[in-house]
Amino acid sequence: MNKRSKPSGALILQALILMATATMLPGKAEGENAWTQGTNPILVINLLSFDSPLGDIPARLMLKLPKSEITPRFSPKSDYYLVDELTVNESVLKIDSTKDFSVFNNVLPTTYQVDDAGSQFIYPFDVHHAEIRAFVDKSVNGNSVDLMKEHPPVTVDTSLCSFEGYKITLIPGPDNAPNYVNLKIELRRTLAIKVFVVFLSLLMLSVSIGFMMMVRKLMKSEAAPDINELAFGAALLFAFPAIRSIEPSVPPMGVLSDFFGFFWAETIVALSLIAYLHCWMKRKTHD
Repeated sequence: MNKRSKPSGALILQALILMATATMLPGKAEGENAWTQGTNPILVINLLSFDSPLGDIPARLMLKLPKSEITPRFSPKSDYYLVDELTVNESVLKIDSTKDFSVFNNVLPTTYQVDDAGSQFIYPFDVHHAEIRAFVDKSVNGNSVDLMKEHPPVTVDTSLCSFEGYKITLIPGPDNAPNYVNLKIELRRTLAIKVFVVFLSLLMLSVSIGFMMMVRKLMKSEAAPDINELAFGAALLFAFPAIRSIEPSVPPMGVLSDFFGFFWAETIVALSLIAYLHCWMKRKTHD
């Protein structure tokens, strides 16, 4: 009986390269088109970022129409209207059936205002909420004035509701229905950011307490102060604001993380420097 030959290393390497190449090739996805193969329009919600000092959530709403409703000149067979009730920008997007290629002009830039802008004080444990209320209208018999009383049902796509630094949760609101989109947006800092901010606060506190212990040891002794140690303490006063500034999406000074980290560290170093200066002036002799 013949033994099966084992595949050589070159064959295995080629197979791995082919598999990796196949995963990197662009797929034929429905989301790449300006239309959908389904029977209902698709409302794509794209949340872009969050400006915590202003409390604004910039976003884009994209309406993808069924391919069966699109003419050969890439315009809808009827006028479609996307209405966003709670945006602070332009609230109505019209996809005009009388214009060529109007199906590609299907994006409505929006901005939502959170209802608890003051909660940024408890950074990095702050939680923010906003609300989306939107619906789609379709003209009847080409009459853009006579809109349907019943909004056509839409399919909601929330795959783009994410951005760096936040955990985003979308919760259906009380009025959410197939023909009316009502979603609650909840923003929380990610666990990595919470851990990193707490770590930086503890780091600043540890360094400042270490400098304080160094000054305390000098005060108990009779040794003459060293000007290099004084320069080290002065450098800490400018180093701590730089360390605070690397905290991800940190609001202006005065948030919770400052009160249990940055402010205490600056105060400890400042008081220790005053004590060090007192020792230097009292003990330093000049030849």
